[in-house]
Amino acid sequence: MTEKNHAPRIAGVSSVSWFGEAPEKAKVGVLLLHGRTQNPEIMRELIVDRLALPGVCYLAPRAEADSWYPTGFLAPAADNEPRLTESLAALDACTELLAARGFAPAAQVVLGFSQGACLGSEYVWRSQRAFGALLALTGGLIGPPDKRTWAHSQKGAAAWPEMPVLLGGSSDDPWVPAFSMRETADVFAAHGARVRLKFYESSAHEMPDDQIAQTREILDELSARSVRK
Repeated sequence: MTEKNHAPRIAGVSSVSWFGEAPEKAKVGVLLLHGRTQNPEIMRELIVDRLALPGVCYLAPRAEADSWYPTGFLAPAADNEPRLTESLAALDACTELLAARGFAPAAQVVLGFSQGACLGSEYVWRSQRAFGALLALTGGLIGPPDKRTWAHSQKGAAAWPEMPVLLGGSSDDPWVPAFSMRETADVFAAHGARVRLKFYESSAHEMPDDQIAQTREILDELSARSVRK
């Protein structure tokens, strides 16, 4: 199934596409977030088609101008405002769309690549919502390292007991340094998540087959639980 839906209007999003299983038949709903200069069709080719999973539908918003925020993810958060806040609000609207199609948070997965993985990680952290999983392929929390140190030290309400989190990418990625992915993994693990972190000896900015296989394994596991409300 491929369907493009331009309504309801979501600020910061130019369109919304649905891929995979029809929502009324799917067991898991994935919020699929593209990288900078990418779009939902690229994500369909690079992820959805490669996964080829029954029982999973994908809601893929397209960022205005194909970018979720203007500067690098390691810059001070203020440098990416107000676009960052607008994009995070757009993800709220998207998870509400999934909920309206019958997917409780435990049946929703936040899956992104590159800039989309950074935005997805930041969204899950800020929302403090226990989703079915966070799959951040080559991405990490947004902001300079001192922000992640702060996040790691917090012992408050944010908790993801046993929530699967997949992080990692190329060991020498030109856009997302390994230390940022490692620190993000530490933050989520410290708050109860079941984290997988794996690096690949490469400088390529891509999703290797092994990472797709791990994504498939996590989505298969969630589908088998039939956690849809």
